[in-house]
Amino acid sequence: MKESIFNYHFLINNKEYIFNTNNGGLIEINPNGFTDEEKKILSENRFWVEDQYDEVCELEKEINENIQQGSEDLTLTLALTYQCNFHCVYCFEDKNDKVMEKETAQEIIEKVAQILSEHKYNRLRIHYYGGEPLLNLDVLLYFHERFKIISENTGIPYKPCLTTNGSMLTNELISSLNFDTIQLTFDGLAKTHNSLRVSDIFRFDEQVQLLGRILEHSDTQIRFRVNLCRQNRIEVMELYHYITEKYGKKRILFIPNRMIKFHEEDQFDMLSIKEYSDALLEIKDALSDEYKLPTPERTPCSFVCRNAFSIDTDGNCDFCETTKEKKSYKFKDIDVRKKRAIHFREECRNCKCLPICLGGCVVQYNLNAGSCTYEKYHMEHIITKYLQSVNTNS
Repeated sequence: MKESIFNYHFLINNKEYIFNTNNGGLIEINPNGFTDEEKKILSENRFWVEDQYDEVCELEKEINENIQQGSEDLTLTLALTYQCNFHCVYCFEDKNDKVMEKETAQEIIEKVAQILSEHKYNRLRIHYYGGEPLLNLDVLLYFHERFKIISENTGIPYKPCLTTNGSMLTNELISSLNFDTIQLTFDGLAKTHNSLRVSDIFRFDEQVQLLGRILEHSDTQIRFRVNLCRQNRIEVMELYHYITEKYGKKRILFIPNRMIKFHEEDQFDMLSIKEYSDALLEIKDALSDEYKLPTPERTPCSFVCRNAFSIDTDGNCDFCETTKEKKSYKFKDIDVRKKRAIHFREECRNCKCLPICLGGCVVQYNLNAGSCTYEKYHMEHIITKYLQSVNTNS
């Protein structure tokens, strides 16, 4: 037998612990050694493995088997237009005048109806995207009404999500659409937010008011996203408290993310992956004293393995809305049974955190922006915090 390559060893308060990222298990080591029964449990839970057992190859095999089993949800991201009325400094889109026509929308709707009639899904998740999707409101409404009909006919819940800059969201639209979620991005407090948005309309205060209007006129959950960069990092918690003290936390999901440079000339300073990990840890420490143990992933990003689809204005598919890869196939021609296998990169195969991130974001890696998970840099802190919260609550 040999010890798992995914084991972390920590000495915390004079006690030795092992945390395994492949099973999410934490054990305290008995200084007197393990009993035969304990050794058996450790082996069954892969803290120890057979000498000839290749953990990385077996993990890769397991993940690819999970990919082939498909997803519980049919998830589509629809780029309704590449037009936008803002000029955010971090936007990855190469803006143009393309919009999705109703003929293309109808092809997608018919394909969705066909897929749901032939395959079992628990939910239909539709993400309306852009550009600014509300600049193609007619097609958005066309999709929305027909997906509601498909949902009624199949009994499969329809879960619509909108990512928007918010400038065109009227109270009437908020109420009538009543989407499952709406994502609004705040890029710092007023001065920083307005400078990164580069827009003469719909400034910080108006977006704050919009958040309140969504809560008032719908049952929609708000994805309160903040893209972190060096310009706004120190403002994040002040921004969070400003929003939550004004509107509470109910139906507001806080999502810190890293602002990524897709173009060399983008006018902001991107955090390194280590700087972002440090910032994320500071946020988590500020928000709660309770930590959960890191959880191993059992499938990678759904777009990467074709368990979700990003569709452009012409009805072509890509594996993610942020990629610039040539789109070579139409969604209407998709066979949802054909998945894309993953293969771990060589530099990831010796990383103890591999089961937690499965290699991270492919797009960020291809941009040389770094794709490692924050746990890689702060595992001992996380385990220490977890043990403190367990001891406090016991």
